[in-house]
Amino acid sequence: MAGFLDQFRKKVISSVWKDKADETKVKDIDDKIALGVLLWVIAETDETFLPEEEEKIKEVLIAQSNISNEDIPTVLASIKEAARERIDLYRFTHEISKDLSCDIKISIIENLFRVACVDKDLDNNEIETIRKISGLLMVVHKDFISAKIKIKKEFGFDTAD
Repeated sequence: MAGFLDQFRKKVISSVWKDKADETKVKDIDDKIALGVLLWVIAETDETFLPEEEEKIKEVLIAQSNISNEDIPTVLASIKEAARERIDLYRFTHEISKDLSCDIKISIIENLFRVACVDKDLDNNEIETIRKISGLLMVVHKDFISAKIKIKKEFGFDTAD
């Protein structure tokens, strides 16, 4: 039985990837698309998806990968398609986190907070969704809190709460 990411790749990525013959290139960016899906989930959590959030997602993806500006529209189309599919966060995070180091998982949580904070309003639904993803990635609570405080400072939030 194919893994969740294999099914994801066949259903979502291949539906938007222009050169389906270039399977190696598609696999090379799977993890970036997976990160993008989690970022997109956070951007949609507060039911107000702003252009600034999409720009932050692009910025994070470009900073975290070698995705070219040429490939960004395709990657975003894949992410949007996956978001429409309403992924099962448990299965998705379980499969993508298998080979990730603790530092990379913490970096993912930080980037989720970056997308949540870009609209200058970190609401409780966003925090709880990030907390859920953090738990599914098996990031310890102390690291979740540290990531939240670090990113809130980065965005100039009052970190007292």
